[in-house]
Amino acid sequence: MNITHTPGPWRWELNRTTKSLHLVGGIPKFDLTILEPTRWGMNHATLMLRDTAEDGLNVMHKLHERPDWIAPHTNRKHHADWCANVIHPDMVLIAAAPDLLAALQAAVECGMVPVTSASEGGAARYGIHVKVADQIRAAIAKATGESA
Repeated sequence: MNITHTPGPWRWELNRTTKSLHLVGGIPKFDLTILEPTRWGMNHATLMLRDTAEDGLNVMHKLHERPDWIAPHTNRKHHADWCANVIHPDMVLIAAAPDLLAALQAAVECGMVPVTSASEGGAARYGIHVKVADQIRAAIAKATGESA
C-alpha cells in the first residue's frame, strides 16, 4: 500500500468557543482532520494525526503512540530517546514546505514561469504550461499570505 499525505486543499481552523485548533484538508463539506494538538502529561502537548493508511476515514492517533511514525535522526541515534524524526506523511510534507516554496520562487525568479496568465491567453514557455505557471504563482501567494 502506498501511503501518501492527506489530499488538499488544507487550511487551519480555530474554534474560539472550544479553544481548539485543527489543520483540516479535503473537500470542505467533508473535512478530514489532519492534525490537532492535544495534552500530553502535565506540561506538554502532542499531536493527534490522521492515519493516512485508513482510506477515506478520519481515524486519529496520538503521535507518540505510533512508533511507525517515528524514526531516529540521521547521525543522532545516540539521542533517540529524547529527539526523534517524525515520518508521518503529512508531517513530512509540512517540513518540506519551506523548500518547496523556495523552489517555486526560484523558478519564477529565473524566468522559468511565464509572466502572462492562462486567462490572458499566455502560451507555454520553457516547457511549463501557463496553467501550471498560474498554479505556481497561486501557491506562492498562498504560502506568503498574499492571497486569502
